[in-house]
Amino acid sequence: MATRTFCQTFAGVSRRQFSKAPSFYSRSITSARPVLNAETTETTTTEAKITVESLVPPVESLKKTPIRRTVAPEAITPYNISIAKLLAAGLHLGHSTSLWEPATLPFIFGTREGISIINLEHTLVYLRRACNVAREIALRGGSILFVGTRPGFQDLTIDAARQCDGFHVSSKWIPGTLTNAHQVLGRHAAPDPENPGRIPKTYKPHLIVLLNPLENKIAISEAQLNKIPVIAITDTDYDPRLVTYPIPANDDAIRGVELIAKVISSAAKDGAFRRKQLLDQKEKETKFSRNHRR
Repeated sequence: MATRTFCQTFAGVSRRQFSKAPSFYSRSITSARPVLNAETTETTTTEAKITVESLVPPVESLKKTPIRRTVAPEAITPYNISIAKLLAAGLHLGHSTSLWEPATLPFIFGTREGISIINLEHTLVYLRRACNVAREIALRGGSILFVGTRPGFQDLTIDAARQCDGFHVSSKWIPGTLTNAHQVLGRHAAPDPENPGRIPKTYKPHLIVLLNPLENKIAISEAQLNKIPVIAITDTDYDPRLVTYPIPANDDAIRGVELIAKVISSAAKDGAFRRKQLLDQKEKETKFSRNHRR
């Protein structure tokens, strides 16, 4: 009897559940159909709106977006100079083999089509040595004179001298500028305010940077008499033993000569800046010691 009632109750529960289930699933399916129809209608409308003109971006947007960023060129200094930059400036091209000076043999890499090729490894070493000399002289408070009298060298000579607060000779080297300075430069010197009748005092440079030594042999001889060191660009047709610090390179390329002048000038500027820092530090130390004594 009990089993019969249990079976009747179980059958009733199962019938209620299965009778409700179809209504649930049918309700969910019927509610999902309109959504699917809406999506299909939207996709069909968007596909109909797509044209060739809509795929191509407007011309105004292309003009506003930069295609390439311009990078400022890096300033050339004695610390980032390399053989590639010397090669790009044309400093490896020497003169014809008919004008070859035998003393330049250690600096020559070889010959090509009758032209001597300078080894830029030696050029880089001698250029760095010249930069160290210019830096030390500026660090000790010395004056530097840039000489470039060849046509086309005037502007770069003046710019190099102004960069390191030096002096320049860009037109012509007057004979006697160093050996007879009172007669040549005395009229351009400022008179003594305490004694105007006294001969104006002239000064001599502590270093000469010669950009075209072949046309300034008189300047080299006067520097030797006054024991002034000379940094000069020596090509394959000039004896490098006549100057104190030679730089084996092409002295005809304006771009290469400008590169060497800028590098030496930046080295001298660095030395002058370090000198100023040392003087300021020394002055601060003296002031501190005076205040401490009080």
